[in-house]
Amino acid sequence: MKLANYFDHTLLKADCTRKDILALCQEAKEHQFAAVCVPPYYVNLAANELDDTRVKVATVIGFPMGYAA
Repeated sequence: MKLANYFDHTLLKADCTRKDILALCQEAKEHQFAAVCVPPYYVNLAANELDDTRVKVATVIGFPMGYAA
């Protein structure tokens, strides 16, 4: 088993873009990370990109910079 299978690949910058999330998902697929962790407003995009893989999608609430509404 690859070590990457135990790690989340995370991008939580407030100014990340759709393109950044797509690149994150591609890297997660290539390296077989356990999950990607993305801002709440990108969960659907990441889930669609990773639908045919074993990579899970995680998000945060209230972290960082007050993502909670």
